[in-house]
Amino acid sequence: MKNICICGQLTEEGTTLCPRCEALHILGLGMEGLEYDIRSAYRLLVKVWHPDHFQDDPKLKEAAETKLKDIHAAFDYLTMTSTDRGHAQRPVYLSTKLAPAPPPNVEPDTPAFSARKARIAFALIPDAAPPQGIWQKIKARPQKVMLVLKEIYKVQGKVKLILTIAAVLVVLLTGGLIWRSSRMHYSASRQSGQNLSFQEKIKQEMRSMDPRSPAPKANAPASGPQTGQPLPQTAHTAAHPAQPATIKLKPYVTVGSTRDEVLAQQGTPTASSEDKLVYGTSELYLKDGRVVGWRIDPFSSPIRVKLWPQSPVDPDQEFFTVNSSKDEVLVVQGTPTKFSEDKFEYGDSVVNFRNNRVVNWKNDPGSVPLRAR
Repeated sequence: MKNICICGQLTEEGTTLCPRCEALHILGLGMEGLEYDIRSAYRLLVKVWHPDHFQDDPKLKEAAETKLKDIHAAFDYLTMTSTDRGHAQRPVYLSTKLAPAPPPNVEPDTPAFSARKARIAFALIPDAAPPQGIWQKIKARPQKVMLVLKEIYKVQGKVKLILTIAAVLVVLLTGGLIWRSSRMHYSASRQSGQNLSFQEKIKQEMRSMDPRSPAPKANAPASGPQTGQPLPQTAHTAAHPAQPATIKLKPYVTVGSTRDEVLAQQGTPTASSEDKLVYGTSELYLKDGRVVGWRIDPFSSPIRVKLWPQSPVDPDQEFFTVNSSKDEVLVVQGTPTKFSEDKFEYGDSVVNFRNNRVVNWKNDPGSVPLRAR
């Protein structure tokens, strides 16, 4: 009979944690551990459990080598791609027996290297004799390293608390400014009598961002006020000819954006060709000088892109399912990180289409979870 892990996944018989939560447990992390936490915990544990710290005690050195192998195995499993992780075997850890999973109402241990594990690591190192010579000083070095790491951990805890308080204050101030701005915009919209439907708003935003849309006509007449004759050219207008139009920056890169608009908004690319602009690990695909698609890495090289619905869709829809349209998927899931005629990709999650209707999907909760049912 299979059990249920604390993250909600089914586990194998005789186990209480899924392979991912088990690997996070080996590194001293909770189930919400991010990539930065995983790499930080891995680097710290490798330094603490390095066998060179236990040269004087063969048993402790052997235990440290076993522990280090488990740390490497857990790290390798967590840094695999979702495809490789699906085909990989469950790692076997030899150095420790996992404790029972905590009840659902207990918050799991989240620091990269908790104080409790630090005390256990200190207890494993024997007390060194008072340094009297060169050999005694060398033997005492592991204890000094551990003491330094312990002090660093204490300082980092205080720094994290201060940074958290500062981040909360910034979020509150930013939220207040956004709320006031939205209220002013709402009041102005009501006074001007603007009451657009959802689809009209989408079309209006698409027209404002489409570089091929015609420019608004000037209010000033091009001829005389009453005669209908062209205005005479003065010396001032002859000396100052019309300036070329400047590129107006838009908040998003979308299908139809020109190469010049992308360069003005994103700056110089790391690589470019006639049909591609590369920014780090993100790519924009061009045809005839306009954007026709993209592949975005939202973590290391984010680019603000937007794909708009082409038909009326309920904006309050929360899920999509089989036979849903592409526009419904866009409203529920947002702009994909990569797309084609028959596929939307959200990180490692994929939604497949046939005749613009959903036929199936592959959900990767570790990347971008799909809101499908």
